[in-house]
Amino acid sequence: MIARMDDDIIELLSELSRQFRTELRHASEVGGRQPTPFQNEILAYIGRNPGLGVLALADLSGRDKAQVTRILAELEALDLVTRERSTLDRRSTKLKLTGAGEEIFQQVLRKRRVLASSVLEQLTSEERAMLRNMLRKMRSGLSSAG
Repeated sequence: MIARMDDDIIELLSELSRQFRTELRHASEVGGRQPTPFQNEILAYIGRNPGLGVLALADLSGRDKAQVTRILAELEALDLVTRERSTLDRRSTKLKLTGAGEEIFQQVLRKRRVLASSVLEQLTSEERAMLRNMLRKMRSGLSSAG
């Protein structure tokens, strides 16, 4: 019985995550083309951390430097990200969103807030706090299971 409930919970979390990401992906359409989930993820990291370096971005995203470098090249080709040489250390670069990249980042943030409101509006503030705490526990359990 518990195993069945666990399966249901995990399936619901997967469905919710998939639907949420699909909606966010539609919000980030560029010239009729939708960035990949990884491209959106990288845009969000840079948007929240302007001036981030490539190695720090790789660490933050949990990806290797080669993967991040490839995605950055794609985002640069779409004119969504720029690399600037650091004035303190000419060997390192700082990543920033272009005007178009910032516009998409803000658009996705707005859509994310709308989706979050829609998903969470039926919960009281106490239920939201409980859910947040339970999800943190689950994330911690997943990290230690690795």
